[in-house]
Amino acid sequence: MIECSACNLSFRPGTLFCIECGARLSSDDPLPTEPLPPEELPSLQITPGDLVDEHDDTKSPSSARVLGITIVRSNCQVLFPLPINEIRLGRRDASRDVFPHLDLTSDGGGQAGVSRNHARIHQRDDELFVEDMASSNGTFLNSRRIIPHRSYPLRKGDTLQLGKLQLLVEFGVL
Repeated sequence: MIECSACNLSFRPGTLFCIECGARLSSDDPLPTEPLPPEELPSLQITPGDLVDEHDDTKSPSSARVLGITIVRSNCQVLFPLPINEIRLGRRDASRDVFPHLDLTSDGGGQAGVSRNHARIHQRDDELFVEDMASSNGTFLNSRRIIPHRSYPLRKGDTLQLGKLQLLVEFGVL
């Protein structure tokens, strides 16, 4: 069995991430994103009824031409023209050739538990989705932890939390 160093739960060999706290269970990465203490992250229980329905027919407005992401800590807003293929969210690390589209390093991303390749926003038809990329400290959509590598629809006014760093999602027309 493999034991999670952050919350001490046990998992079968070969398990990569703790399903409770999101910590990486084994890593050859000499500089991983440090898991935050569990008491610093929202303690949320995920049940199937809590998951966002990917087939909800209330889509983001097709007239939206800009995606705005506001970093709550600094009140900085970054605009991305729509449509998009994807927007990577994380922290830059030139030595590992990691250059996210939205680099959260200068906004305290390291201290807030943001992984280098934390999450991505992508577009399918006229709808935007967020996906956690198996980050160390998890991605939360409107205070609910999302399952890694699963797409969840984004709506105007949604909040994203990467580790402890909060972002606000807006759509609009320039």
